[in-house]
Amino acid sequence: MHSAIGFAELACLGYVWWCGVRRRRDRVLDVALGVLAVEGVALAVARGCPLGVFQRRAGDDVAMFELWFGPRLAPYAIPFFTVAGLAGAALVGVRPPDRPPVPSL
Repeated sequence: MHSAIGFAELACLGYVWWCGVRRRRDRVLDVALGVLAVEGVALAVARGCPLGVFQRRAGDDVAMFELWFGPRLAPYAIPFFTVAGLAGAALVGVRPPDRPPVPSL
């Protein structure tokens, strides 16, 4: 479950970047930015992944990013994704849409 949430958040990050590059604006972009903002606040408040507590209670002591990237790169994952998220949001902000917003959902 933890990895599924992580993949969904990575999809949000990718969508933000895609919208920034393509100059696209829609409701899905708003949701993606909101998800990333909530995750950022949760990471800051919990001083790490807030789901890590549940993962450890389930008997899995290996952190998700350590499973994904290995113990050497895992400490850099949160700072990297934070910078990537902020840069993607900045790209969306500095590249105005080239046409009116696309209605979706």
